[in-house]
Amino acid sequence: MLLIGARISEYRKALKLSQEEFAEKIGVSRQAVSKWELDKAYPDLDKLLCICGIFDISLDELVHGKNESESENSDDVDLEMKKAHSANNILHIKNMRGRHSRIRLKTVFIISGILFLFCFTVFLTLIFRNAWSSNDDYIENARVEKVYRQYTKADLCYYDDNGRKIMKTVWTDISGIRDGDYIECYTGTNNDNLYINYHVTTIIVPGILVLIFLILIILTGLEIMRMKKEDKWQIILEEEGGESLEEVEN
Repeated sequence: MLLIGARISEYRKALKLSQEEFAEKIGVSRQAVSKWELDKAYPDLDKLLCICGIFDISLDELVHGKNESESENSDDVDLEMKKAHSANNILHIKNMRGRHSRIRLKTVFIISGILFLFCFTVFLTLIFRNAWSSNDDYIENARVEKVYRQYTKADLCYYDDNGRKIMKTVWTDISGIRDGDYIECYTGTNNDNLYINYHVTTIIVPGILVLIFLILIILTGLEIMRMKKEDKWQIILEEEGGESLEEVEN
């Protein structure tokens, strides 16, 4: 059997109270609490009642300790609480992993969306700027006014039938061009636009990239939706709280 001083110390530590904090709640000095726990002195009756109120136990339990039946019931309750706590821990760990995975997936989803829009814009530009028919008016004096990026974009100008200078910004697939160079282009039927004979690979590559990023967007979107459904099931498990640890892990 534990002595009363040892029981006071045990319950106090269970509440995570220091001797100073415990003494302040009762209205005594820390030295008095120390003497009680060392069984060098015993609390008065009013102090015992105050101690029982703080520990939320009966006076009999403080003086005589728990009986065996209470201990067994307490052990059962503790076991159930540990199981529930373990189940919750598993759920929380899964939630943490799921949260990190969702962040990564959303990052991939956003980056893929940006790249998809960029490649799709380039692809459409190349489609509409390509000279699909050579029946358009041929022009040799499309002058490079400014090169923004080698093998990508440049400002080209030409003069229409009325002698007006027309400036167009187009995507090119010609490396090594410089400001002041001339590029062979086609004009539209109304002589109001510029079209270039792009290489086949110049058009195919952006198209393939558009498909790749579109597929990636679809896959990551489906995975994010699946993880949201899993979160709903985890919330249901946490609310029910009746599943065994094996059921939760499954």
